[in-house]
Amino acid sequence: MGLKLPRIEFRGRKLDSSISFLILFSGLFLSVAMPLLVPRAPGPDAMTLWMSYARADNCNFWNPFSPDRSSYECSAFLLRPTGINLTNAWAYGMFCNFLLTTIPVFIFRRMPLTIFFTLCLWGVVRSFFLENLTKEIIVSVAVLSILFASYTRKYRGGFFLSAAIYGILIRPYWILFSLAWFGVCVMKKYVSRFTFFLMLFLFYLAIATAIQLALGYSVSSIRASNNELRTAGEEGSKSLIVSWLSGGDFVSQALDSMIIFFRLSFPVELILLSGPGQAIFVALMIMTSLLLFKVITSTNYKGVPIQTKAKELIAIPLSFLLVQGLFEPDFGSFARHFSMVVPVLFVGLGLMLRANKPVLVESRILS
Repeated sequence: MGLKLPRIEFRGRKLDSSISFLILFSGLFLSVAMPLLVPRAPGPDAMTLWMSYARADNCNFWNPFSPDRSSYECSAFLLRPTGINLTNAWAYGMFCNFLLTTIPVFIFRRMPLTIFFTLCLWGVVRSFFLENLTKEIIVSVAVLSILFASYTRKYRGGFFLSAAIYGILIRPYWILFSLAWFGVCVMKKYVSRFTFFLMLFLFYLAIATAIQLALGYSVSSIRASNNELRTAGEEGSKSLIVSWLSGGDFVSQALDSMIIFFRLSFPVELILLSGPGQAIFVALMIMTSLLLFKVITSTNYKGVPIQTKAKELIAIPLSFLLVQGLFEPDFGSFARHFSMVVPVLFVGLGLMLRANKPVLVESRILS
């Protein structure tokens, strides 16, 4: 599969090649360079990671589930030898964001303007999380490995390897993320708009039961303990995800996680928590969720069966969203984490749209 820039189309019609190139160039440039226009000082997260450089040798890589293990120290252990610091981290972050935003573009032959606009907006969101020293620089490497593997036939192995390595080194929940993806892929033939909700509940019920029996504490308590470390205020989270159900039984925990899944997918309450400035992210997340749900519950696109590879790649960000419903403590962290994984969605969409001439794809996908 050769690398070739797609033609931008609007309402099923290809735009002139020069206009198409101008839109591609401008969109990609602005999506990764936005922090240069609105510079910000390093925040608490960046300062915590920077101070962890001195304690990096304390990280125990091979005991990922230890309660004493710090993801900051492990991230510092990996970043310290590269020379990335508070001063130059923005350049590394911008380069990673450029690749995450650009690589999916090459999978398209003709790229609908609304899908390209959505891709660029995610690049803008991601750019503000990659402008300073952050753990997301390491996440970017993991996701870039997944993107490169998606261009090959060994995309399944590439995803599992990347998720396992990152899960062992930094974030153990990525191991659960990969297992959730395996489950979604196994059940993809049986997922419809009706069965989706049933399978969603059964997934959270199984996880709540397994965690309670294996570890001795509930899923709800994991989120509650995380929330205790994120007090609202100037130095803390202003967008905590507070559970609506507080029951200790498995059914209540499963329902609570299911509700949080939809609250993350359609995060309207974020506007109330953090102000109207979050409206763009809310609209972007809603549009992305509709794309995910529409494709994952469909068997064909305009009469052409959706390829297995396309659906399985689109299932990656959906599976990540499933796991976020279990553990994500606040909407700010969710935006940071999900924005790193969402580029895989566009690779899957590109493969799906290559199977047929995309006429009025914006309205068909979102209908």
